[in-house]
Amino acid sequence: MRCTPNVLLRLCTVIVGLLLALTLPAQSYFHLDQSIPVEQNGKSITMGWAGGLNSAQVNSIDLNGDGIPDLAVFDRTANKVFTYLAAGAQYTYAPDYESFFPPGISDWMLLRDVNCDGKKDLLTSNTGGISLYINTTQIGQPLSWRLFNTGRPLLTTGLSGTINIQMNATDIPAIDDVDGDGDLDVIVSSFNLEGSFEFHRNMSFENTGRCDSMQLKLITNTWGNMYECDCGLFAFNNKNCPGVPRIQHDVGKSLLTLDLTNDGLHDFLFSEQTCNSLYFFPNQGTPISASFNNFSIFPPDDPSAILFPAAYYEDVDFDGVKDLTISTNVSARVATAFDLSQSVLFYKNTGTNSLPQFAFRKSNFLQDQMIDVGSYSSPAFADYDGDGDLDLFISYWATADTLASIYQYENTGSFIHPSFKLVTNDFLNFSSLGLYNVKIQFADINSDGKNDLVFTATDKKTFSTHLYYFPNQGSFSFSGNPIQVDLIFTLSQYENIYLYDIDGDGQIDLLYGKADGSLQYYRNLSSLNFVLNNSAYLGLSSGITRYCVSPTIADLQNDGKPDLILGNKGTVVIFPNFRSNNNASDTLLVNNQLKGKYQVKKLSSYLSVTTADLYATKNPLVVAGNITGGLYVLKSDSLSASPFENLISLYPNPVALMQNINFRGTQNFTVQFFNVLGQKISETIPIEGNQIVSVAQSLSSGLYFVRCQWAGGALTLRLVVR
Repeated sequence: MRCTPNVLLRLCTVIVGLLLALTLPAQSYFHLDQSIPVEQNGKSITMGWAGGLNSAQVNSIDLNGDGIPDLAVFDRTANKVFTYLAAGAQYTYAPDYESFFPPGISDWMLLRDVNCDGKKDLLTSNTGGISLYINTTQIGQPLSWRLFNTGRPLLTTGLSGTINIQMNATDIPAIDDVDGDGDLDVIVSSFNLEGSFEFHRNMSFENTGRCDSMQLKLITNTWGNMYECDCGLFAFNNKNCPGVPRIQHDVGKSLLTLDLTNDGLHDFLFSEQTCNSLYFFPNQGTPISASFNNFSIFPPDDPSAILFPAAYYEDVDFDGVKDLTISTNVSARVATAFDLSQSVLFYKNTGTNSLPQFAFRKSNFLQDQMIDVGSYSSPAFADYDGDGDLDLFISYWATADTLASIYQYENTGSFIHPSFKLVTNDFLNFSSLGLYNVKIQFADINSDGKNDLVFTATDKKTFSTHLYYFPNQGSFSFSGNPIQVDLIFTLSQYENIYLYDIDGDGQIDLLYGKADGSLQYYRNLSSLNFVLNNSAYLGLSSGITRYCVSPTIADLQNDGKPDLILGNKGTVVIFPNFRSNNNASDTLLVNNQLKGKYQVKKLSSYLSVTTADLYATKNPLVVAGNITGGLYVLKSDSLSASPFENLISLYPNPVALMQNINFRGTQNFTVQFFNVLGQKISETIPIEGNQIVSVAQSLSSGLYFVRCQWAGGALTLRLVVR
């Protein structure tokens, strides 16, 4: 064999894989798998497994040092940064860059070049006001940051000396060169004078002749001589609000300044947390002393009102001209009717940077290239169409106004090469049930040998949350109304239930992830009579390190012993062989190729986990839904199937009387049928590899064994005939 670079690379890969398998705890080491194709509305999407978006704060920054602006989006509901590389005329999800952002980012993030070195610095919320991180990235090196002023919040010189700039954490300030002198100024919603705005002028250029610092001075706490009174109601020229004012600052404000009229004056875009519109105020004053006398709804062709809109001014379509993106700035799931799968509005700048003109293009910027069902996505898998591979179903929160449905994706690939296509966003006409906050699972809840559609949901009329199921009538046929299961505890909206035969007695039991952080085990005595067996299962009692854990169970290690997997506050925790009464756990580690190591990765602020062996390797993937409405696919790097193993699928199973049985495998093999006594009841039947072979059968009802054999291996499968 010639020792070429490719051969050496493959050899190193094999050696590394063997070392991982020998030295690392099984099933703790994963990577984010984005390779599975997804088709929606007749088109292939490029970032199917990017996790979705809700409240997207859009910033451009060169992530990989190629001189081309990429995107760093802070999502306020997930409380994390999402990173996207510019590739040609589209974006690709690049999660490895996320870990290079400071861990202290919270509530909001704006990227601005504060010190005029050509690199964007980072500003974010601080308990004392505003934190600033200076971009210290060197050429050819990954992103790096340094806390400005040894981590103290930004200071300003006010009437009573030097103090920190106070602001509400729910606000987004304007960081901009408002006075046109080359350094960046700060405008915030006044913390003390309700309904007004503070102008903190950067005196760096005036004091030093350079724009490389933040030497701020409070100029006025009534910037623009305008007060916000109510949604769509403002007072100008320092006049009082008409009628009974609603002025209050305990709700958030979003601010953006930009020159829309090319007159050298920065105009003002503003919104408030309880309002559905973005308001535009033309500046009729001077660069230092703004004056606002009127306002209008902005943009004028706003296609849909969203709660608490916030605007961002960045070039996002690769033409060098800054565009406008508008997204909600809500911090969590709220009772509002707007669709969070359509929450990032893109307005293309058809004008210039000096005289912009904005034209609406889409309401799902970036989201249209992802699986994004809204918020609190909850995935489940089942072979719904009986073709031997797993199909995907996703439920979500919705609201009491919009109601929830279930998205159905057909696996149009195979049991070793998955590919998903959206079939419907309202499986079983589920939205007609009047429910929201839906979390689904396929489980045999009524012990009839068929997996039923089980779910928790909140009723629109009563706002109470219950456990329900649709009985499987056969071949995944569901009809009629769901059956409610009576529980001896009250389920809150954010809590989670998972059904599984914990004690191995043949009856399905219940795990309950409570809001107080505990995991409770309810044993099924008979006929869904669940009684509390353990209020702190596996030692998971109430505590602040957990919240509404999402449990699922699968044999991740392919050792015949089921493992417990928990989604908890954005990370995944695994309890290997949880039935062994060993409470040891490992936090799932995710590979970061840029850092060359595995690390704990925060995926979101909330996860709903399930598993699926989509590649038929006997190493199930962990699939996580999240608060932003998308999915993550986590594939194990700790285990892999032997290259000599034959991956075989037999379906449908159970099979109806006289119905053909389909076989499929990755190699040529033979099958032979045996009864429960081990007696041979058929001759050997050859099956060609990588083909679907249908075999006729005339078996009576009962349990059978199917012996599959190939060169170098054998496998026995159970078959149920009904």
